[in-house]
Amino acid sequence: MKNEFANIGELRIHHGMRNRINKKVIISLFMRTILFALFGGIFVLYFFLEGHANPLQAAERWWPFQAIFANIVTFFVLQLFMKNEGLTYKSLFCTQPRPIKKNVFEVLWLVFVGFIIGGASLYIFSYLLLGSLIPPPIMFQELPVWAVCVAVMLFPLSNALAETPLYIGYALPRIHAATHNIWLAVWMAGLGLALQHITLPLVFDAPYMIWRFLAFVPLAIVLGVIFTKTKRLLPIVIAHGIMDLQLVLQLILLLQ
Repeated sequence: MKNEFANIGELRIHHGMRNRINKKVIISLFMRTILFALFGGIFVLYFFLEGHANPLQAAERWWPFQAIFANIVTFFVLQLFMKNEGLTYKSLFCTQPRPIKKNVFEVLWLVFVGFIIGGASLYIFSYLLLGSLIPPPIMFQELPVWAVCVAVMLFPLSNALAETPLYIGYALPRIHAATHNIWLAVWMAGLGLALQHITLPLVFDAPYMIWRFLAFVPLAIVLGVIFTKTKRLLPIVIAHGIMDLQLVLQLILLLQ
């Protein structure tokens, strides 16, 4: 099947929206940041009503579920956005068939790039902003066994199907088509992708939030550039899922 986005610069702009960015695209750049904050706030409210001495801190360790709930909402909103254009969510992944070996190699290469760039950024910006080469262990707190099992199964899958399809598969091509500036599109989509991390988990500490944002900017930009070169979203999504899986698997080590 021909990829409907095979030429990013030729993406159809519906309803006469050429030369200005559709409001749905603007929403897509910020809605996950808001959703993470919303669901994080719900956890904080729950622990407050339970009488916890520090409800904000108690909610931090439940960040995988904060993300899972946001991912579910994102998935359905993205489907709605696509439907309004006469397209489908599945069309984001339509590409020319390739040999399995090439697909596997591409995914492994993306995982390698992701770990190198993403890992380096986390440590470098942690040192520059937080004064320690070792990032804060806020995301690695003990959860009940059932919660870890659910997180391992649902967090990487739901995150991969919602995050990169929204920013890179949906927003980036539409920004490029509206502005005719590929670098503006890459940076806007990348900054939106990075921004969402300031509210996952919900920690009201300025240096920590700035670190969470800046640490993800390099990888987000690189993924956007790779997509503009390859026009292939699926390998990026699979690699994203693998990287998120290794993140949440570390929670297993905390089980007693």
